[in-house]
Amino acid sequence: MKKSILFLFVSLLFLSTVSALGISPEYDTNIIVRDMENSIKLTLDITDAQPGIYNLYTLADVSIQPSEMFTISNSPFNKEFTITPTTNINDIEGYYTFTYTLNYRGFEKIDEKMTINLVNLKDVIEISSDSINPESGIISFYIQNKESITLKNLSAQFSSILFETEKRFNLGPNERLEIFVDVDKDKLEKTKAGVYIIESIFQTKDGTTKIDGNLYLGEKKGIISTEDKSGLLIRTETITKINSGNVLENVQIEMKRNILSRLFSSFNIEPVLIERKGLIIEYMWTKERLGPTESYTVKATTNYILPFLIIIVTILALLGFKRFSQTKVEVKKSVSHVKTKDNQFALKIQLSVKAKKDIENVTLIDKVPAIVKIYNKFGLVKPDKIDATSRRLHWNIGDLNAGEERLFNYIVYSKVGIVGKFVLPDALVVFEQEGKIHETNSNKVFFMSDQVKGN
Repeated sequence: MKKSILFLFVSLLFLSTVSALGISPEYDTNIIVRDMENSIKLTLDITDAQPGIYNLYTLADVSIQPSEMFTISNSPFNKEFTITPTTNINDIEGYYTFTYTLNYRGFEKIDEKMTINLVNLKDVIEISSDSINPESGIISFYIQNKESITLKNLSAQFSSILFETEKRFNLGPNERLEIFVDVDKDKLEKTKAGVYIIESIFQTKDGTTKIDGNLYLGEKKGIISTEDKSGLLIRTETITKINSGNVLENVQIEMKRNILSRLFSSFNIEPVLIERKGLIIEYMWTKERLGPTESYTVKATTNYILPFLIIIVTILALLGFKRFSQTKVEVKKSVSHVKTKDNQFALKIQLSVKAKKDIENVTLIDKVPAIVKIYNKFGLVKPDKIDATSRRLHWNIGDLNAGEERLFNYIVYSKVGIVGKFVLPDALVVFEQEGKIHETNSNKVFFMSDQVKGN
């Protein structure tokens, strides 16, 4: 008798412990799209579970995977399952409620109800567009997922009066996917405003599903204006007005020129109005009843070559006059070939110094290239100094009156034959005027050795 009472007490205590088992379900969605291969992810949070072997099952027309038994060693415990419908409920559309059971083998079972919503793809997807502005040249439509489910690997062909395209894409929960398509510009311009059908054919596991949507094309009305300017000396300005709408339009073109540029400007079309405002001349052209897609172009050409040449010549003349008026001394250097008895290479160098104004303490300095030597005989005026190190010749001329000119010459030679161009550096004149030191360089001299060929 005592053993029976003790066994009953232990059993009651054990059952009270097991009865605390609880499950809390969580799932990402309760929607199943019948013609797509999607499923529901179910996560069970299991609390107060005794260590042991469990399994989850249902007697309804759905599949719960994994169906194998699993072990719970501690609590709380969570496990993920996948719920998919079987072919037995293919004809069901709408809500379907079923019961699933968590079984603790040999001791306790706990049931939970779940309701799933069985829908078709056409009930989940909406195809449409916002009002399309034809002037933008951009055509797009959108695919809206109306439910909080994920649709993967969707493939569909879309066609309308303006386009045909094929896309493969995914749609997240309640996602709106914008699709941009290329359209023929001429076709777009000729298509009237209104509502057009977007026909879509989706590939499904059972074949194809057709879903229609709406494409909203707004009115086409407006003027496109383009302006192009090119050229430098021959400047071209082109203005074009294009009727981008589907109604007749009146257009107007305006250009401006100053009182100088108007003298060198011409137009492909005579203006209907010319008005002067101060130093600016305004021109106007008008075109009435410009038809759809028609254009009206005015081209103005301004030739600046003649005024540019006049400006350049004037500047050069002013610079030349300024330079001439500021020149105090003019130095010229020239060279000529000298024939020798033994046909050695020899050149006669002549220097001319002419004063434009009265100058003082004039010194002429010339440099001889290293490849030649100075002949020790000079003209009427011998250099005052010959610097062998720097190879420079110095003439101390003294003072020069305005218009006075002095000539100096010397000969250089080389026993080594020279081929090609022979360059003689410029000479330097240093002088004093009004207490200031000034310098002036001569021209450089070039001599071609082929000028003496055959001597």
